Order: sequence, then C-alpha cells, then structure tokens
Amino acid sequence: MKHRMSIALAALLFCSITLAAQQFHRRLSAAEKAHILDSSYTQVRNTDAMPANVKQAFAKITGEPSFALANPGQKYQATDVVVDRELPRRRLVFAGVHGDEWFVQYEVGGIGRYYCVLLFNVDPKKPLFVWGGAGVNGAKSLDQLRQMVAAGDFSDKEQSW
Repeated sequence: MKHRMSIALAALLFCSITLAAQQFHRRLSAAEKAHILDSSYTQVRNTDAMPANVKQAFAKITGEPSFALANPGQKYQATDVVVDRELPRRRLVFAGVHGDEWFVQYEVGGIGRYYCVLLFNVDPKKPLFVWGGAGVNGAKSLDQLRQMVAAGDFSDKEQSW
C-alpha cells in the first residue's frame, strides 16, 4: 500500500511540474515571430527602471524565488564556476515596454552562455506569459532583435529561460 501511495504521489508531482513548465512555454509560427515585437517599445537598459510587477513576473517565468538580473556591464555568474553565490545567473542586455507589454532580453551564464528574450503582459491582476525564446547570440538593438526573432534565431522549441 505504501509503495502504491509513493508511486501515486510521484506521478502527481511529475504532472504538476510538467503543467507548471508548460505554462511558460509557447511555440509561434514564423508569421507570428515576424510580428511579435511590432509595438513601439520604449527601451529600458537598467533593472531599476523596471517596476515591481515586471520584476515579479520575470522571477516567476524564470523559476526564481525572487528577481535576480544584473544590469548591463555588472558582474553575474558568467560561467559554471560559482565565484560569488550572491551574483545572479542572468544579466540584462536590454528590455522594452509598451503599455502593459514588456520584453526582456538577457544573457544566461554557464558552460554554454546563451541569450533569451521573454515577452509578457503585466496585467494588474495577473501577469501573462506571451512568448520566450533562446539563442546563441544576443541583439544589440531593438531592430536587430526583431530581425533575429523573425529569422528564428531565438528558438522556442524548449523552455530554456
């Protein structure tokens, strides 16, 4: 009986983790990617300019207990060798806002450093994940980011953020 209970609990835990992960994974068609960043965004290049609800949404989507994103040029965990546990694993490249819609492009440290872009809507009642992708290169400007997303340089095949 205990063995069956353990198997049932393990299956329930696996299903809940899988459902939670799927909540922040969405694949887009090439046509959708070509226009996902069409809004007139105001660029943000410092995490201090991000409101608390955006930071909370970012932390939730990335699976962190609290917001952890270094500013451009600041130290972060750039490799798998942990030098300082206080440093975040991610560093902002730049972000953008248009009304309640935000995107954040950032780099993730590790043995194979990569870049991610997340797009979400910060509704006052509940943040809404729109899309996310990961790639080996980051964009230096919003126009370049739009081109890279449209070209498929940020893959949404799996959740990597």
